Amino acid sequence: MTANQDFSIIKMVVIDAAVNMQGNRLLAAFDMAMNGMKVRGCVLTEKADGVVKAKGPIGKTHRGVDISVTFDDPAMARAVTRKAALAYCTLTGREVADE
Repeated sequence: MTANQDFSIIKMVVIDAAVNMQGNRLLAAFDMAMNGMKVRGCVLTEKADGVVKAKGPIGKTHRGVDISVTFDDPAMARAVTRKAALAYCTLTGREVADE
């Protein structure tokens, strides 16, 4: 199933964190709007192999229950990653590999 890929990155904060012990790095946090809803707290990470990936927000409720948003449709996940990578490049001037 391919979801409607009509969405916008509405806010991005560049973080450019240090590399963690697994070799991954947090590049930016962003919010997106799609199909009448906003998803806040998504992240763009760079893996040890240099490829970036967008992920939905994760957290816990006040009772400690895990909550998250995932992009289960591979085409949607790919589209979000590409659009977030483009926004990051526009803000920083740094090209990143999204595949």
